[in-house]
Amino acid sequence: MEESKYQDNELLLIDLREGVRAAHTYIFNTYFHELKGYISTICGNDEMAQEIVQQTFIKFWTKRKNLVIKECIKGYLFKMAYNLYRDQQKQKVRELHVIKEIQYRATLEFIENNQNDTEQKIALLNQEIEKLPKKCKIVFLLGKKEGLKYHEIANRLNISTKTVEVHMSKALTRLRNVLYLK
Repeated sequence: MEESKYQDNELLLIDLREGVRAAHTYIFNTYFHELKGYISTICGNDEMAQEIVQQTFIKFWTKRKNLVIKECIKGYLFKMAYNLYRDQQKQKVRELHVIKEIQYRATLEFIENNQNDTEQKIALLNQEIEKLPKKCKIVFLLGKKEGLKYHEIANRLNISTKTVEVHMSKALTRLRNVLYLK
């Protein structure tokens, strides 16, 4: 009986505005699958389409008292569903933009912090090099800053290569401990 009653759009809209659930159920049963197919084709995702169509029918029900449908209910529903899909996509774009902005700022902060950390470590390293015993400091600087090989350092300082190895080992151990413990 209800189906034949609702063949007339005016009666359907009157019942819908008055909150007759049978009118909403009739509209839901009549257009749900076709609307879901339409949105699924647009978005390429059945789950998303299902969610959008459900939101469409919920919104349609909540706006029922103020509905102004100039054409047909089907066209109104399809336009409403499409607009919900489009709004959802715009929201995703805004969210993606915010996420990218956060990532960008985090990267800049990371770079700045790393630069500050690096500068602090270099300053600490230079301080610790100054604290090394005199011979140890000279061996370290000749090897690491001037790039001389152990035998070249030994010749320049007139000491054995083994002594150069001992001084270099002592300097590296001390500097490593200071830098990694702080």
